Amino acid sequence: MTVTYKPMKGFPGIKTPILHRVVYAQTTDGVYAEYQRSYKDHLVDQWLKSNCRHSYYHSPGYLTEKFIEFECDEDAMLFALRWM
Repeated sequence: MTVTYKPMKGFPGIKTPILHRVVYAQTTDGVYAEYQRSYKDHLVDQWLKSNCRHSYYHSPGYLTEKFIEFECDEDAMLFALRWM
């Protein structure tokens, strides 16, 4: 498990994790993601809960693309291999 950090500008000594974005789906007809949940979304949620060791973040519901942002490099790679 590797989390890559970068220093914050203007704040020496403080580092933040680099987030890795993996897009796994697009909505149809420009509908917001929060109104178009699918079975794949349910499976993705279950996979994330059982396999991720570090923090991850879902895309906001007002977008038309569905993605996950990972702090851990390994989690992002495994997710991409499984769901892409």
